[in-house]
Amino acid sequence: MTVNTDITIFNARYDATNRTDVFIPTRIRGASYYESESVNTRNGVWTDQSIYKLRVPLIGSEIEESRVYLPEKQYRTAESTEGYWSIRKGDFLLLTQYEGEKESYTSKEIAAIAEKLGVKLITVTEYADNTVRGSDSVKHWRIGGA
Repeated sequence: MTVNTDITIFNARYDATNRTDVFIPTRIRGASYYESESVNTRNGVWTDQSIYKLRVPLIGSEIEESRVYLPEKQYRTAESTEGYWSIRKGDFLLLTQYEGEKESYTSKEIAAIAEKLGVKLITVTEYADNTVRGSDSVKHWRIGGA
């Protein structure tokens, strides 16, 4: 099922003071969302899993404070994340516009937020920057998650 949705992506960033990753939220309006179910077997054990595919169009989506996308490596080494957002494996997504007051969150806090709001918490498992080829109307960032 394809649905237009608003999301909040939480980008991981290393906090040297606390020696742990913290997650910085960015709200995005106008993403496309697709969810499917899969069943796998391994060593005779059946497991089912939800698979999520999201697309954030270059044209037509609204990114919080008009933040600029930085590739993962540049985001990780940037002196400041102010004005930027990114995508990397292990980031989190909420299928809602979360209006929190903090600048960064721990993974436990994000899980608690998702449970409190009753929304899906998605972990990014793959992504692609499809903004370098094609016309502006088809350029997008693709995010896969579980």
